[in-house]
Amino acid sequence: MRILIFFLCFSTWAWSQGGFEKSKKKGNDYLQVRNHGYQFSLGPTYSFVNQPLRGDIFENQVDRGDFTITPEAKLGFYAEFGLAHFPKWKGTPIKALGKSRIMDYFDWGIGYRQINGLETTLLENQNALGEIYSSSTGEGQLRTGYLYGSIRAHSLIYFGKKVVVKVRKHFLDQSLGLNYDFQIRQDTLGYQNQFTAYQAPQLFQPNLAAGMFQFNYQIGIGIRLNKAWILIPGVSVPIVTLAPWQGFNANIHWFSSTYWPIQAQFKVIKLFEAPPKCGVYSTPEDREMEKQYRMEN
Repeated sequence: MRILIFFLCFSTWAWSQGGFEKSKKKGNDYLQVRNHGYQFSLGPTYSFVNQPLRGDIFENQVDRGDFTITPEAKLGFYAEFGLAHFPKWKGTPIKALGKSRIMDYFDWGIGYRQINGLETTLLENQNALGEIYSSSTGEGQLRTGYLYGSIRAHSLIYFGKKVVVKVRKHFLDQSLGLNYDFQIRQDTLGYQNQFTAYQAPQLFQPNLAAGMFQFNYQIGIGIRLNKAWILIPGVSVPIVTLAPWQGFNANIHWFSSTYWPIQAQFKVIKLFEAPPKCGVYSTPEDREMEKQYRMEN
Protein backbone atom coordinates (compact mmCIF):
# COMPACT_ATOMS: atom_id res chain seq x y z
CA MET A 1 0.00 0.00 0.00
CA ARG A 2 2.89 2.39 0.80
CA ILE A 3 4.29 1.70 -2.66
CA LEU A 4 0.91 2.56 -4.18
CA ILE A 5 0.72 5.90 -2.30
CA PHE A 6 4.27 6.76 -3.33
CA PHE A 7 3.48 5.95 -6.96
CA LEU A 8 0.41 8.23 -6.88
CA CYS A 9 2.42 11.15 -5.51
CA PHE A 10 5.33 10.65 -7.89
CA SER A 11 3.17 10.22 -10.98
CA THR A 12 1.18 13.36 -10.10
CA TRP A 13 4.39 15.39 -9.70
CA ALA A 14 5.79 14.07 -12.99
CA TRP A 15 2.59 14.92 -14.85
CA SER A 16 2.68 18.51 -13.53
CA GLN A 17 6.15 19.08 -15.00
CA GLY A 18 4.78 18.78 -18.51
CA GLY A 19 3.13 22.23 -18.48
CA PHE A 20 -0.56 23.01 -18.41
CA GLU A 21 -1.85 20.33 -20.75
CA LYS A 22 -5.35 19.00 -20.31
CA SER A 23 -5.85 15.58 -18.78
CA LYS A 24 -8.39 13.07 -20.02
CA LYS A 25 -11.01 13.98 -17.41
CA LYS A 26 -11.00 17.52 -16.05
CA GLY A 27 -7.96 19.21 -17.57
CA ASN A 28 -5.72 20.88 -15.00
CA ASP A 29 -8.45 21.51 -12.44
CA TYR A 30 -6.04 20.34 -9.74
CA LEU A 31 -3.24 22.71 -10.74
CA GLN A 32 -2.31 24.91 -7.77
CA VAL A 33 -1.23 28.53 -8.39
CA ARG A 34 -0.14 31.47 -6.29
CA ASN A 35 -1.74 34.91 -6.08
CA HIS A 36 1.06 36.48 -8.09
CA GLY A 37 2.44 36.07 -11.58
CA TYR A 38 3.94 37.61 -14.68
CA GLN A 39 2.08 40.00 -16.93
CA PHE A 40 3.21 41.07 -20.35
CA SER A 41 1.50 42.89 -23.19
CA LEU A 42 2.17 44.36 -26.61
CA GLY A 43 0.31 46.02 -29.46
CA PRO A 44 0.11 48.96 -31.84
CA THR A 45 -0.18 52.65 -30.92
CA TYR A 46 -2.19 55.23 -32.82
CA SER A 47 -3.15 58.85 -32.23
CA PHE A 48 -6.22 61.01 -32.67
CA VAL A 49 -5.21 64.41 -34.05
CA ASN A 50 -6.65 67.91 -34.03
CA GLN A 51 -8.47 69.43 -36.99
CA PRO A 52 -6.36 71.15 -39.68
CA LEU A 53 -5.41 74.71 -38.80
CA ARG A 54 -6.05 77.33 -41.50
CA GLY A 55 -5.27 81.03 -41.73
CA ASP A 56 -3.97 83.93 -43.80
CA ILE A 57 -0.36 84.76 -44.48
CA PHE A 58 0.97 88.14 -45.52
CA GLU A 59 4.37 88.29 -47.15
CA ASN A 60 4.22 91.97 -48.12
CA GLN A 61 1.70 94.67 -48.93
CA VAL A 62 1.00 93.21 -52.39
CA ASP A 63 1.19 89.42 -52.12
CA ARG A 64 -0.76 87.42 -49.63
CA GLY A 65 -1.95 83.85 -49.22
CA ASP A 66 -3.42 81.06 -47.12
CA PHE A 67 -1.79 78.34 -45.04
CA THR A 68 -3.10 74.95 -43.93
CA ILE A 69 -1.43 72.89 -41.17
CA THR A 70 -2.61 69.27 -41.25
CA PRO A 71 -1.57 66.64 -38.65
CA GLU A 72 -1.67 62.94 -39.46
CA ALA A 73 -1.35 59.91 -37.18
CA LYS A 74 1.02 57.04 -37.92
CA LEU A 75 1.17 53.55 -36.42
CA GLY A 76 3.69 52.80 -33.71
CA PHE A 77 4.05 50.01 -31.16
CA TYR A 78 4.53 49.29 -27.47
CA ALA A 79 5.63 46.38 -25.29
CA GLU A 80 5.47 45.96 -21.49
CA PHE A 81 6.58 43.37 -18.93
CA GLY A 82 5.87 43.25 -15.20
CA LEU A 83 4.01 41.49 -12.40
CA ALA A 84 0.36 41.01 -11.43
CA HIS A 85 -0.85 40.58 -7.84
CA PHE A 86 -4.25 39.23 -6.72
CA PRO A 87 -4.60 40.21 -3.02
CA LYS A 88 -6.13 37.66 -0.66
CA TRP A 89 -8.50 40.11 1.02
CA LYS A 90 -12.17 39.59 0.24
CA GLY A 91 -12.85 43.22 -0.50
CA THR A 92 -16.30 44.77 -0.55
CA PRO A 93 -18.67 42.97 -2.94
CA ILE A 94 -20.82 45.23 -5.12
CA LYS A 95 -24.08 43.39 -5.80
CA ALA A 96 -25.00 45.57 -8.75
CA LEU A 97 -21.78 44.53 -10.46
CA GLY A 98 -22.26 40.79 -10.02
CA LYS A 99 -20.16 40.49 -6.85
CA SER A 100 -17.23 42.27 -8.43
CA ARG A 101 -15.00 44.23 -6.09
CA ILE A 102 -13.69 47.74 -6.05
CA MET A 103 -10.23 46.32 -6.74
CA ASP A 104 -9.73 42.70 -7.72
CA TYR A 105 -6.02 42.91 -8.51
CA PHE A 106 -3.25 45.33 -9.39
CA ASP A 107 -0.31 45.11 -11.73
CA TRP A 108 2.75 47.10 -12.66
CA GLY A 109 5.27 47.02 -15.45
CA ILE A 110 8.08 48.65 -17.38
CA GLY A 111 7.75 49.16 -21.12
CA TYR A 112 8.69 50.97 -24.27
CA ARG A 113 6.21 53.01 -26.30
CA GLN A 114 6.70 54.50 -29.75
CA ILE A 115 4.40 57.30 -30.95
CA ASN A 116 4.55 58.40 -34.58
CA GLY A 117 2.87 61.15 -36.58
CA LEU A 118 3.28 63.72 -39.31
CA GLU A 119 2.52 67.43 -39.72
CA THR A 120 2.21 69.06 -43.15
CA THR A 121 2.16 72.80 -43.85
CA LEU A 122 0.78 73.98 -47.19
CA LEU A 123 1.39 77.60 -48.29
CA GLU A 124 -0.60 79.03 -51.21
CA ASN A 125 0.55 82.46 -52.36
CA GLN A 126 -2.04 84.72 -53.95
CA ASN A 127 -1.94 88.03 -55.78
CA ALA A 128 -4.14 91.02 -55.10
CA LEU A 129 -6.96 89.41 -57.07
CA GLY A 130 -6.92 86.28 -54.91
CA GLU A 131 -5.38 84.11 -57.59
CA ILE A 132 -2.93 81.38 -56.51
CA TYR A 133 0.31 81.77 -58.39
CA SER A 134 2.62 79.55 -56.32
CA SER A 135 2.55 77.04 -53.49
CA SER A 136 5.00 75.24 -51.23
CA THR A 137 4.79 72.36 -48.79
CA GLY A 138 6.79 71.37 -45.72
CA GLU A 139 6.65 68.22 -43.57
CA GLY A 140 7.74 67.52 -40.04
CA GLN A 141 7.79 64.07 -38.44
CA LEU A 142 6.70 63.04 -34.97
CA ARG A 143 8.75 59.98 -34.09
CA THR A 144 9.33 59.55 -30.38
CA GLY A 145 10.23 56.67 -28.08
CA TYR A 146 9.28 56.56 -24.40
CA LEU A 147 10.60 54.29 -21.67
CA TYR A 148 7.84 54.16 -19.07
CA GLY A 149 6.78 52.67 -15.77
CA SER A 150 3.11 52.07 -14.93
CA ILE A 151 0.94 50.79 -12.06
CA ARG A 152 -2.79 50.02 -12.32
CA ALA A 153 -5.70 48.92 -10.08
CA HIS A 154 -8.20 46.57 -11.79
CA SER A 155 -11.87 45.78 -11.21
CA LEU A 156 -13.49 42.72 -12.81
CA ILE A 157 -17.10 42.14 -13.87
CA TYR A 158 -17.78 38.47 -14.66
CA PHE A 159 -20.31 37.35 -17.25
CA GLY A 160 -21.33 34.22 -19.12
CA LYS A 161 -21.90 30.67 -17.91
CA LYS A 162 -18.65 28.90 -18.75
CA VAL A 163 -16.42 28.33 -15.73
CA VAL A 164 -12.83 27.34 -15.06
CA VAL A 165 -12.53 25.71 -11.63
CA LYS A 166 -15.64 27.39 -10.13
CA VAL A 167 -14.69 30.79 -11.61
CA ARG A 168 -16.50 32.16 -14.63
CA LYS A 169 -14.30 32.08 -17.70
CA HIS A 170 -15.10 35.53 -19.14
CA PHE A 171 -14.98 38.95 -17.51
CA LEU A 172 -14.77 42.65 -18.23
CA ASP A 173 -11.47 44.08 -16.96
CA GLN A 174 -11.28 47.82 -16.20
CA SER A 175 -8.43 49.70 -14.57
CA LEU A 176 -7.19 53.13 -13.58
CA GLY A 177 -3.47 53.72 -13.41
CA LEU A 178 -0.52 56.06 -13.35
CA ASN A 179 2.38 56.05 -15.76
CA TYR A 180 5.57 58.07 -16.00
CA ASP A 181 7.16 58.33 -19.45
CA PHE A 182 10.78 59.23 -20.18
CA GLN A 183 11.43 60.33 -23.73
CA ILE A 184 14.57 58.55 -24.88
CA ARG A 185 14.20 59.12 -28.62
CA GLN A 186 13.07 62.02 -30.78
CA ASP A 187 13.53 63.24 -34.32
CA THR A 188 14.95 66.68 -35.02
CA LEU A 189 12.69 69.52 -33.89
CA GLY A 190 12.27 70.97 -37.35
CA TYR A 191 10.73 70.38 -40.73
CA GLN A 192 12.52 68.39 -43.40
CA ASN A 193 14.42 69.99 -46.31
CA GLN A 194 15.12 73.16 -44.31
CA PHE A 195 11.51 74.37 -44.44
CA THR A 196 11.22 77.28 -41.99
CA ALA A 197 8.07 79.15 -43.06
CA TYR A 198 6.21 78.23 -39.86
CA GLN A 199 2.80 79.85 -39.57
CA ALA A 200 1.81 79.03 -35.99
CA PRO A 201 3.54 78.71 -32.60
CA GLN A 202 5.25 75.39 -31.99
CA LEU A 203 5.36 73.37 -28.78
CA PHE A 204 7.13 70.09 -28.04
CA GLN A 205 6.78 67.56 -25.25
CA PRO A 206 9.57 67.56 -22.63
CA ASN A 207 12.69 65.48 -23.15
CA LEU A 208 14.27 62.87 -20.88
CA ALA A 209 15.05 65.37 -18.12
CA ALA A 210 11.40 66.30 -17.47
CA GLY A 211 9.32 63.29 -18.48
CA MET A 212 5.52 63.01 -18.60
CA PHE A 213 3.21 61.95 -15.74
CA GLN A 214 -0.29 60.71 -16.73
CA PHE A 215 -3.47 59.04 -15.53
CA ASN A 216 -4.57 56.21 -17.84
CA TYR A 217 -7.64 53.99 -18.30
CA GLN A 218 -7.71 50.44 -19.63
CA ILE A 219 -10.62 48.23 -20.63
CA GLY A 220 -10.53 44.70 -21.99
CA ILE A 221 -12.27 41.34 -22.18
CA GLY A 222 -10.64 38.69 -20.01
CA ILE A 223 -10.54 35.02 -20.97
CA ARG A 224 -9.40 32.59 -18.30
CA LEU A 225 -7.90 29.56 -20.03
CA ASN A 226 -7.15 27.71 -16.79
CA LYS A 227 -5.97 28.53 -13.28
CA ALA A 228 -2.62 29.84 -14.49
CA TRP A 229 -3.18 31.53 -17.86
CA ILE A 230 -5.38 34.58 -18.54
CA LEU A 231 -5.69 36.48 -21.85
CA ILE A 232 -6.97 40.08 -21.92
CA PRO A 233 -7.26 41.83 -25.29
CA GLY A 234 -8.24 45.46 -24.87
CA VAL A 235 -7.35 49.12 -25.28
CA SER A 236 -5.50 51.68 -23.14
CA VAL A 237 -6.01 55.45 -23.30
CA PRO A 238 -4.38 58.32 -21.34
CA ILE A 239 -6.94 60.45 -19.48
CA VAL A 240 -5.02 63.50 -18.36
CA THR A 241 -1.39 64.63 -18.24
CA LEU A 242 -0.54 65.85 -14.74
CA ALA A 243 2.95 67.05 -15.58
CA PRO A 244 3.62 69.10 -17.57
CA TRP A 245 0.12 70.51 -17.04
CA GLN A 246 -1.40 71.90 -20.25
CA GLY A 247 -5.10 71.72 -19.48
CA PHE A 248 -7.42 68.82 -18.79
CA ASN A 249 -6.23 66.58 -21.62
CA ALA A 250 -3.59 63.97 -22.42
CA ASN A 251 -2.39 65.38 -25.74
CA ILE A 252 1.17 65.24 -26.97
CA HIS A 253 2.24 68.54 -28.51
CA TRP A 254 4.51 68.38 -31.52
CA PHE A 255 5.16 71.29 -33.90
CA SER A 256 1.82 73.15 -34.19
CA SER A 257 -0.40 70.09 -33.69
CA THR A 258 -1.62 67.82 -30.89
CA TYR A 259 -1.81 64.02 -30.80
CA TRP A 260 -3.86 61.92 -28.37
CA PRO A 261 -2.24 58.46 -28.36
CA ILE A 262 -4.13 55.25 -27.65
CA GLN A 263 -2.87 51.67 -27.78
CA ALA A 264 -4.56 48.39 -28.59
CA GLN A 265 -3.17 45.70 -26.32
CA PHE A 266 -2.91 41.96 -26.15
CA LYS A 267 -2.21 41.19 -22.50
CA VAL A 268 -1.27 37.87 -20.92
CA ILE A 269 -1.15 37.00 -17.21
CA LYS A 270 0.58 33.81 -16.11
CA LEU A 271 0.27 33.02 -12.40
CA PHE A 272 3.11 31.28 -10.62
CA GLU A 273 2.59 27.56 -10.06
CA ALA A 274 2.59 26.38 -6.44
CA PRO A 275 4.99 23.57 -5.43
CA PRO A 276 3.35 20.17 -6.01
CA LYS A 277 2.30 18.23 -2.93
CA CYS A 278 0.97 14.74 -2.49
CA GLY A 279 -2.80 14.80 -2.98
CA VAL A 280 -2.97 18.25 -4.52
CA TYR A 281 -3.67 16.91 -8.00
CA SER A 282 -5.44 13.74 -6.89
CA THR A 283 -9.06 12.92 -7.62
CA PRO A 284 -11.66 12.43 -4.83
CA GLU A 285 -11.22 8.66 -5.29
CA ASP A 286 -7.46 8.99 -4.72
CA ARG A 287 -8.00 10.98 -1.52
CA GLU A 288 -10.52 8.44 -0.20
CA MET A 289 -8.04 5.63 -0.87
CA GLU A 290 -5.35 7.48 1.07
CA LYS A 291 -7.79 8.10 3.95
CA GLN A 292 -8.61 4.38 4.18
CA TYR A 293 -4.90 3.56 4.19
CA ARG A 294 -4.25 5.86 7.15
CA MET A 295 -7.19 4.43 9.11
CA GLU A 296 -5.91 0.88 8.60
CA ASN A 297 -2.45 1.82 9.85
